Amino acid sequence: MRDVQYTYIYISVMAVSAASPGMLGKLTLDEERKLQEAWVHLLRLSGIENLEKIGGSEQPVPDLDGELEQHMSDIPTAEKFRQSFWEFVLAEHPDALVLRFLRARKWDVPKAMAMLVSAVNWRVQRNISQTIIRTGESVGLKPADEQTEDEKGFIAQYRSGKSYVRSADRENRLVYIIRVKYHDPRAQSGDSMESYVLHNIESLRILLKPPNYKCCLIFDLTNFGLKNMDFHVVKFLVTVFEARYPETLGVVLIHNAPFVFWGT
Repeated sequence: MRDVQYTYIYISVMAVSAASPGMLGKLTLDEERKLQEAWVHLLRLSGIENLEKIGGSEQPVPDLDGELEQHMSDIPTAEKFRQSFWEFVLAEHPDALVLRFLRARKWDVPKAMAMLVSAVNWRVQRNISQTIIRTGESVGLKPADEQTEDEKGFIAQYRSGKSYVRSADRENRLVYIIRVKYHDPRAQSGDSMESYVLHNIESLRILLKPPNYKCCLIFDLTNFGLKNMDFHVVKFLVTVFEARYPETLGVVLIHNAPFVFWGT
């Protein structure tokens, strides 16, 4: 019975994902207009002036600079915002990134831009470009006596083999598998685990190829025990995927869940 329910949920979620509108190359005229409007706001924040209208429209784009700048506490200048935004784009198509936030806020441009600008500011706060992307797993090359405790904890996650990328699912989404039995929440600090999670997400973003902009996340709970449960990591995952990397997950699947996870 559990297998039947599992298959039903899997197919249902995949069908919704496959039919999702608003993806790059499949935009309606209204969605294209909202994407252009979003870019006007981003270019204004980047220091580009005299942007009042979008192509083919007589309607001026409202000025949201004052509202959006409230989400830029760690971004003092237009130059810093421009640099930080393009560091966020990284290897992704720029339009695809902006569309993630528009879809996440149901095409409400002001709300989507506030969410995107807040995400850029958060990346500056956490120094994602330097500590997560540029440095990353290279800390494993340092002699052990020169590594900080957080660096040791970070690289130990990769050496544990607890997660890996495995091909693609039926919808051609990248499959990322986490084997929870190898996780010990007491073996490293919360900061180490957050860095590990972020490094994995940034690596997945580089591996995603158009037109497949989402991934399939599988939690393998084979031999899972309460000693493996880490509420801090679960909460962090939910927060970053919802607020910082929206529309990145196509589906989340649970494999071999113990009885404490069964629904009634």
